[in-house]
Amino acid sequence: MTTTELSAETRGQILDAAWHRVHEHGASAISVKDIAADAGVSRQLVYFHYGNRAGLLTALARHRDEQSGFAATVARSHDEEPIAAIEHVLRAWCAYLPEILPVARALEAALITGDEGGAAWRDRMGELHAIFRAAVRRIELSPGWTTETASDWIWARLQPSAYAHLVEERAWTHDQFTEWSVESLMSELTEP
Repeated sequence: MTTTELSAETRGQILDAAWHRVHEHGASAISVKDIAADAGVSRQLVYFHYGNRAGLLTALARHRDEQSGFAATVARSHDEEPIAAIEHVLRAWCAYLPEILPVARALEAALITGDEGGAAWRDRMGELHAIFRAAVRRIELSPGWTTETASDWIWARLQPSAYAHLVEERAWTHDQFTEWSVESLMSELTEP
């Protein structure tokens, strides 16, 4: 290993340490110093490879997408028929929401307060919007919808905060959120 590359094991140690710290304490409680200590590496190594706290949080979120299987599920949907593919993507995101929710909420709070974690939120939510747009682009939309407005609508309806409000505050079950969200989005956006 040269001084400019991380082994997969070291990268995983750093990002897993970051995941556990953000999951347990929120994005505002995370510091490069603490992550480095948790991962058993130097702060300089973390700064060198991730630039700053925002870069680390962005890498953490991307790593989690890979580790959870969400990214692979989205990739497999490209081989499906358009309607099945978009439904598969929506269900995959809904299935992933409970796992990512604590970190997503922490990053969203960072966005609102102007903390560095807001960059990670923008990165991951921008990627999510692009995933929805790619799925929407393949289907025939109901009159009045465009690819962009339909993608925006899905993105807004399936935000982690919407899930938290309905499941945690209004006592919907995860299955209710998933079924009602997917069914209503599909009926609103697609031709019967």
